[in-house]
Amino acid sequence: MVLARLYGLLLTNNEYKFILGVNYWPRKTNIRMWRDWDENAIKEDLELMKSLGIRAVRFFIKNEDFADENANVFPHAVEKLRRFLDLLRKYNIMGFATLIVGHMSGKNWEIPWARPNEIYTSHGIEKSMKFIETIVREFSDHPAATGWILSNELSLVKRAEKREEALAFLRAFSKTVSGIAKRSVVSSGDLPDSYMQETPNVSPYVDYVGPHLYLYDTDPVRHGYRYGAMIELFLNDRQVPVILEEFGFSTYQYSEESQARFINEILYTALANRASGAFIWCFSDFIHESDPPYEWRPLELGFGIVRKDGSLKPAAEVVKRFASELEILEKFRINTIYNRNPTVSVIAPFYLFSDYEFVWYKHAIGFWRAIEPVIMSYILLSSSSIDSSIVYEPLIKRPSVVEDKKMFLMPSTIVALSSTWRRLLELANDGIAIYISLLKGFGEFRALHEAATHLWVELMGVENMLEAGSHGIKYFGSTSIVFVKDFELIKKGEKIDLQIPTPVYTYKVREVDAEVIAVDSNGNPVLFKAVRGKGHVYTLTLPIELIQGVSETMDWSGKIQLLFKAIALDTKIDIIYESSSPEVEVKPFYGDKKGDLVIAINHGDSKKVVISSKKQINNAAKVAGDANLIEFSKDRIVVEMPKKSAIIIHVA
Repeated sequence: MVLARLYGLLLTNNEYKFILGVNYWPRKTNIRMWRDWDENAIKEDLELMKSLGIRAVRFFIKNEDFADENANVFPHAVEKLRRFLDLLRKYNIMGFATLIVGHMSGKNWEIPWARPNEIYTSHGIEKSMKFIETIVREFSDHPAATGWILSNELSLVKRAEKREEALAFLRAFSKTVSGIAKRSVVSSGDLPDSYMQETPNVSPYVDYVGPHLYLYDTDPVRHGYRYGAMIELFLNDRQVPVILEEFGFSTYQYSEESQARFINEILYTALANRASGAFIWCFSDFIHESDPPYEWRPLELGFGIVRKDGSLKPAAEVVKRFASELEILEKFRINTIYNRNPTVSVIAPFYLFSDYEFVWYKHAIGFWRAIEPVIMSYILLSSSSIDSSIVYEPLIKRPSVVEDKKMFLMPSTIVALSSTWRRLLELANDGIAIYISLLKGFGEFRALHEAATHLWVELMGVENMLEAGSHGIKYFGSTSIVFVKDFELIKKGEKIDLQIPTPVYTYKVREVDAEVIAVDSNGNPVLFKAVRGKGHVYTLTLPIELIQGVSETMDWSGKIQLLFKAIALDTKIDIIYESSSPEVEVKPFYGDKKGDLVIAINHGDSKKVVISSKKQINNAAKVAGDANLIEFSKDRIVVEMPKKSAIIIHVA
């Protein structure tokens, strides 16, 4: 099979086919795969994979089993790899080979030709390219060699100290492989917070970005939503395809039933959020429990969808059903004829993926906290049934990125580039709505020597009223957003109650030519609307996205979502398909005269959900999923949704 990158998707033989995959070590030999070669055991695994509908495997070339200290490849290892690829071809399963395996499952293994402190040196890169070129040249024309992945989480062996160190390695890898294997795709295989997974920086060198996501959350609904938001972050408004390269949980951490529900939820979430595929970690449990690293990492023995005796866990049945449904969906030509059309974008701040002198916020609070407002903004929009994307701040200067957009959001903003604020003013004048929420600090973090913008009055229509030397206005504990006038769906006097678990510091502003929409519990104005040219600029001085992200649990009553729905209505953004529950994510794929495919994912407990439609519904039919369509009328669909379930409906 030949994969090609096009408009933020990987196409298989020029068609979109979701790459349903597993990460793979053999059930009977696990990490000993190449050393204790057991071809019959591998055949058993592949036969079972085929019966489950698995389309691809990501496998691992453990370097100490393949080469010496001079990166000379062992002929016997090459022969085993050839036999493995031949087996993949026999079962029509795509192979994604991971080439530098210095880390695996809680242990750092030897890279014979490079000590950890040599990995990013010219010597280390040269030796690594020698090894990679030998392997890739040997199998470049093999039909099963579909993808070449640089590493397995190389940053856990040694994290590059500078971005250029990592990109030099990735560039060398990309040039080496693409010069030989022109029919294959390449990716980096590193951690989501590493330099090698920064979409804006790596997109010239990889065919897809492959985040490894093992996310945890105190709020189970927010947890499920996070995966789609992370996929959209790496998609970068479809600048590069994304494969969810690793995700999963061990059934020694959680129950088999919970694992199955989770995998079900995330497979549909990946599909709905325009991923090109997903690789579950991993295919099977393992039997050699005393082997390193399983001796001290027992959870690693239980990530499989297949038990160590070869029997199927409930998750395997989920995968089998999902695989059969993909064939139905692909006949509809989802992501080619049927497409999402988000007209709203969340802006990811410039300092996430670029270094500027004395802009240290990502390093001060860490990648995961730095992205939290962006992720939460996407979640709040999705739970409001507003379709959106995430785009890296510098890209909004491109006409292609703003084309068809009706609103941009700058959530819980510490600072943005001066040119960005000027660009947002231009966009507002042209009729695009702008939403901004502001932040000066939270917890122990303060951005004291900073100003969010220089265009307070010109863009937002407000004046900054903070006293010189102040840390900002502090919010902690309980407060409310109280509406002082009618605002679309929200009536004067209604309020949104907020519980703020950690001190939050923000700005005090007063209106100049902006209209005050809401105040806080003490009567201080907090929500403003300014008319700029053909558009509106909304400013919220409470960083509501960050607050929802740092809270133990989110507010799923729908009141916060009502704020975003009101802004959408005020700016004439149509919500075509709307869920009655914020816990149910709805993603429509529009097919023009062929109708629409509507994907609904329940991130919460069992419930009956109404999906209302602004389009007249003549017919609605379930296409896929484990939820049930109960009834429909001309403007609504009623669905019974078990916990963590999904449904795909063809609406005509």
